Amino acid sequence: MGDPELLTMLATEAERRSPTIITGIEQLAGSGQKDSDRIEELRVEAHGLKGAALVVGQERLADLARLIEEFLVGCADSGRINPASAAAVVTATSAFTEGAQAAAEGVREPSSVGDSLNTLSR
Repeated sequence: MGDPELLTMLATEAERRSPTIITGIEQLAGSGQKDSDRIEELRVEAHGLKGAALVVGQERLADLARLIEEFLVGCADSGRINPASAAAVVTATSAFTEGAQAAAEGVREPSSVGDSLNTLSR
């Protein structure tokens, strides 16, 4: 299960970082603008989620955050986010938050985590 206090901190971290990632992805994908610096900022947020999940032993959440981070790394050179891919990454970021909250509450991992892992692993 893990330390309840640390799991609560993970959920808090997810609630803090996820909206930044989601908003950034949606804005960049919707506008078609080129902004490598913003993508890097979003990557740093995803990296923070990955690290937080690893510290508390939430391997599946860490994998999910890694996949989000890898998506953003893949967008960095072009500076653009493909709208067709953006929805899956936004969903995955929300799933991370849901998973972190479930871990903090000591309840079963939501299916959204596994679904997003499967989608982004393709």
